[in-house]
Amino acid sequence: MNENDIRGLIAEVKEGKLSRRSFIQKVAAVGIAAPVASQILIWNDVAMADATLQYKPTKAGGGGALKILIWQAPTLLNPHFAIGTKDQVASRIFFEPLAGWDKEGNLIPCLAADVPTKTNGGLSPDGMSVTWKLKQGEVA
Repeated sequence: MNENDIRGLIAEVKEGKLSRRSFIQKVAAVGIAAPVASQILIWNDVAMADATLQYKPTKAGGGGALKILIWQAPTLLNPHFAIGTKDQVASRIFFEPLAGWDKEGNLIPCLAADVPTKTNGGLSPDGMSVTWKLKQGEVA
């Protein structure tokens, strides 16, 4: 691959005929390291993706892309099959739980009116059944 071949590939990237990823793969195949290939694209003003969003919501909750920063990527969004806290936290976007945890590790009600205990009758004396009472008058 010579300079003219590389220039031809750059032109294809600029015209949208070749992706940046494909450009890097092609030049890497002939021995040009990926960081150097990326730098070549930078020098030719084609290295950065277009970060502009086409959708412009007119009000809060108006739709569009949902972007979330979580310390570890969730593997699923079903809280019933959650493998760890990363999945439980991510699922709260879709599912409001009956109860959650405070900073001290205490169970606190969310949709529930209170946390079931033996004292309030929510937990049976033998501990084999739990009755959750929901908050009244709130839309969940």
